[in-house]
Formats: sequence, structure tokens, C-alpha cells
Amino acid sequence: NRMAKAAEVVIPPTPVVVEEQPPAVVDPTGPKAIISLEQLEQFEAAESAVGRVELLQTALGVQHYPVNPRTSVLVDFCFGVLNFARDDAHLPPDKTLCLLTLAHELYMYSTQPLPAAESEASLSEPVPSSPDEKTEPEENGQTVVVKVLPSVAPADAYPMVEQAYEQFKDKIRRASGVMTCTTQSDEQSTDETPSPPASIATPFSPTEVAQIVAFFTSTFFRHLRAYQFLSRVARPGVVREKALVVETPLRPAALADATMSP
Repeated sequence: NRMAKAAEVVIPPTPVVVEEQPPAVVDPTGPKAIISLEQLEQFEAAESAVGRVELLQTALGVQHYPVNPRTSVLVDFCFGVLNFARDDAHLPPDKTLCLLTLAHELYMYSTQPLPAAESEASLSEPVPSSPDEKTEPEENGQTVVVKVLPSVAPADAYPMVEQAYEQFKDKIRRASGVMTCTTQSDEQSTDETPSPPASIATPFSPTEVAQIVAFFTSTFFRHLRAYQFLSRVARPGVVREKALVVETPLRPAALADATMSP
């Protein structure tokens, strides 16, 4: 027998898993949505908040809700949007799906680095160095290596609150059937270019728009920097190394010595 070292990776308290974003549900008779009408009906029919959260996890494709703070915050945000649409704004199903899709798109835009910032960083910034490490021996003979991972991107690479609000304002205007003109048209000519058609058959009413704006202002935009922090800063990792007994495998017999069994 011989002794060999094996590394066991442990992320306190649990590992962070990168979730895949769910594909948009395409209804031939209606606009795209992040979840289907059937999934929304199941969500509404659930008897408890825990059951609704579990159904929402399945609809969004989240598999590690308790251990992944990034996706758990996204699920909680979408959960709040659905509760607002049902309890406060009293929206019908088609408008609820439109609002949820709008909220999801706004969240994904606001918590990812801007493409221009990524290209500039790749040209001007040096290659990130290896993670900082700190070795701490333990009483049981194990060696603990604490690795602090670098940030994914600097804070200024993410959309500012004003940029996120412009995205939100543009989306809510389109969903309410308000025609807008592009910035280029405003600067270069007087011709107005209409925005794409409203994403739902029945646009949001002025009263509904006012409720939605008040909800997003008091929730999403108030906590935007916290959402970006979760996406930007990586959690530190801990590597514990300990000795394991590894048996030496036996050499296989030569094929010429093989015999036919009866």
C-alpha cells in the first residue's frame, strides 16, 4: 500500500451552482413568456407559499434554490412579481405573464456586465491573476487552503440605475401600447419610428402602469446594487487536503495464460 493525497473541495456553506436560464415559452397564439399559462395556473392553484415557490423553481429551471444565492434571489424576485400581479394589481393571466417576462428581462439586463464594458475591459485590462490563497493548518493534520476568487467584473461595468430605469421605461411603454421614437430619429430627423407592437393583446392601463412603476421603484430599483453584488462578487472557496489510503491495483494476468472456463 502507498499513501497519496486527494483534494476535497468544500465551499462554505454549500457550493454555488450556475443555473441555466430557461428558454422562453413560445405560444403560437400569443407573445413569448418566461413561463407558460399552464404553469401560471398551477402556481395560482397551489395552497401554500412553499408549494408556489417550488412550482416557480421548476418553471424557471432552477435546481439548487436553497444553496445558490444568485438564483434564489431571482426566484424570490419573480415570486414577488407574481404576488403583486395577483394581490395588488389584480392582473389577468395574459398581463401577469407579460409583467413576469418584463421583470425577468430587466433583471437579467441589470445584473450582467454591459457588452461595451466587457470589450473595453478585454482590451485595456491585464489578465486577472490567480486567486489569493491562504494556508491554515488544522489540528487533525489537514491543510486548509482558502482561495479568494476575483470579481467577475468591476462595479462600473454593470448598468447604472439610470440605465436600468431607461430599459424599464421603454419596456413598460411598449407593453402599455405607447408609441416611442428612437434616439437616432430624434437627433437626425423629425421622422418618428414607432416601437414594436405591444407584447400583449390588451395593453396595460394607466392605472396598472402607475401600480407597476410604484412596485418596481420600491423593490427592484431599491435593491439593484445588492442584486449586482451577488452577480459580480464570487464567493471564497475552501480546499481541504487530507491523506487517503490508496491500494496498488494488481497487474492483470497475461492473455496467453487465460483458460476457458467450463
